[in-house]
Amino acid sequence: MAAAAGANVPFAGRVADVDEPARAVSESRTMNPAFRKFHRLLAPWLFLPLLVTVITGMAYRLGRAWFELGKVTGSTILHIHVGEWLGKWGSLAYVTITALGLLALIATGATMILKSRSKLPQRRIHRVLGLILLLPLTATAVTGLAYRIGEQFFHMPDATEDLLMKIHQGSWLGKPFTPFYVLLLGAGLLVLLFTGLQMTGLFRRKSNHLA
Repeated sequence: MAAAAGANVPFAGRVADVDEPARAVSESRTMNPAFRKFHRLLAPWLFLPLLVTVITGMAYRLGRAWFELGKVTGSTILHIHVGEWLGKWGSLAYVTITALGLLALIATGATMILKSRSKLPQRRIHRVLGLILLLPLTATAVTGLAYRIGEQFFHMPDATEDLLMKIHQGSWLGKPFTPFYVLLLGAGLLVLLFTGLQMTGLFRRKSNHLA
């Protein structure tokens, strides 16, 4: 009996070892729906602030580069872009929430990009664009937030501010290419916003409710 009991111990250990990968896969599958749910809940709340931010950012940079945008008009657009119409602390809160929200969407979206197998056109567009713009959008969000916080609290040197802005708006590519970088990044984010909003199912639920 003792020998039989002893023989069963290695077998039990082997069963536990075999179960480890299955448990890891199971945990991965339970985490992915949680990320997906959070992504879908967050996206509609960030749609409007991100829409305003990307449109004003594109309008300012393209207007200055291609359409001789005046200083007064440019200043007004920038005030909207960074939420200065909300006041000093409101502007900081606006930039912080928008930037951190975008980073949260990027992080949760990244966990789903490679696992998604949907063949629906809007999902495929959303997935491919998300993968292409992953790093540029992350850099834009981080540098925009760092610039705002550094300017307000830490009195950053001009050289540091210039470096953050160069990364934020793609000036490191050179003056001729900066507007194209802003145009492509902004247009890509707009496509992500609208395809993402469509994928949340809000419009389908509303139409079903009206029906």
